[in-house]
Amino acid sequence: IILAMDISYSMQIVDFRLNGRRAQRITTAKSTAEAFIKQRPSDRIGIVAFSGRPYVTSPITLEHEWLIDQLRELQPGLIKEQGTAIGSAIAASATRLHDREAKSKVVILVTDGSNNSGRVAPIEAAKHAAKLGIKIYAIAIGTEEGRLSNGIQSHPQQEFDTQTLQEIARITGGEYYRVRNTDTLRDTFSSIDQLEKTEIKQHITVSTEELFPWLTALSLVLVTLSITIQSIKPPTAP
Repeated sequence: IILAMDISYSMQIVDFRLNGRRAQRITTAKSTAEAFIKQRPSDRIGIVAFSGRPYVTSPITLEHEWLIDQLRELQPGLIKEQGTAIGSAIAASATRLHDREAKSKVVILVTDGSNNSGRVAPIEAAKHAAKLGIKIYAIAIGTEEGRLSNGIQSHPQQEFDTQTLQEIARITGGEYYRVRNTDTLRDTFSSIDQLEKTEIKQHITVSTEELFPWLTALSLVLVTLSITIQSIKPPTAP
């Protein structure tokens, strides 16, 4: 699994609630993704962060504690180039997955905008991913009313290219999800978790050792000892 996380500046918009408090989109997405990772201890998972270009935050790994540490460090502004390079993020994720020998290869794409950067068109990247047997779950996160503060964005503006995200999911055999609150985001990751269950075969060897012969021998020794003592020193008659 590759988690492709949008860390463009708009992910700082505070239009979610987490643990009873107002929270940024990026904070809520990271918290939910962390819970998802913890639910899948047997999966190799990596992270590709992106804004104006993709950045491989973590290679695909089973070291989930280290992976979660890398996830927690993600913040808007980590990548100098700004924008939303969805196509390039898909291409980078597919590059990481294509050599893997696995029954299931998945990209979970979390974004709050439309593609406006990068050299690869999202649909072309999705077609390439599909040829490699990679499935993409596209999650559009954010409310229509959300906007950046501090004068960066004075009016609400929703930049989703819903049609493109839906087409990405369709081409690769994945799903498209529209998320406006934390509960829906959690349900979305839970749904993906159920859809991508993989059977794991384990070979377990059980070694058994019978202990009753030792107990039987000890009992015979004690009985013999008791009889011997009684024959040497018989008990006093009443």
